[in-house]
Amino acid sequence: MITASPATFGLLGMLSVRSWTGYELTQQMRRSLRFIWPSSEGHLYREQKRLVDLGWASVEEEAAGERTRNRYTITDLGRAALAEWLASKPEEPQFRVEGILRSFFGDQGTPQQLASSMQTTAESARSMLDEMLGFVDEYLEEGGPLWMLEQGISEPGGDRIEFHGRPMYPERLHVVALAIDVTTQLLETIHSYFEDAADRVASWPSTTDISITPETRQRLERVQSRGQLEHPTS
Repeated sequence: MITASPATFGLLGMLSVRSWTGYELTQQMRRSLRFIWPSSEGHLYREQKRLVDLGWASVEEEAAGERTRNRYTITDLGRAALAEWLASKPEEPQFRVEGILRSFFGDQGTPQQLASSMQTTAESARSMLDEMLGFVDEYLEEGGPLWMLEQGISEPGGDRIEFHGRPMYPERLHVVALAIDVTTQLLETIHSYFEDAADRVASWPSTTDISITPETRQRLERVQSRGQLEHPTS
């Protein structure tokens, strides 16, 4: 039995916008979705084949110079599957931040190792955040997708207006903005938390010293207070 994963539906969602070659689809996924559902290039190519096997996409060979390439198009069955998926309940949130995993086992290393891991995580989050903010700057530029919406150029279909060498889909900007909003907030939190924690951990005498117990109490009580503020008891 062929099963579908969230990555399968990510590709299917991209195909609901337009048809893509296999290369275009993989590159677009890496640009648009790597911040929220990262997948390796090999996995994405396997998922393209899965879409065809499921009958959710058709594939045709087209000429590309002296070679050929595969172009994928969503089918009616694929649109029905996408609609069914969107109507279902999503999985629980998943976090795959290696810096958090390393923090969980930080007592097996040194304070310097743990602090270095945290600082690297903070820097990576900042780099990802800067890249996403670059997308936002582009969306807000004159001639960009928001400008197109404000000028009334937002109807799907027909020839696409290009901006910075790429076709624009201004009619999708409202949902793209939702995803960017929450993702940038998460990245901001990861950056600020790990940067502050790295400075604190660097001052620990060791990762197993009992003297840091009062700090642990303070940290846990802050967590508890946040939970009480967000979910006050009546």
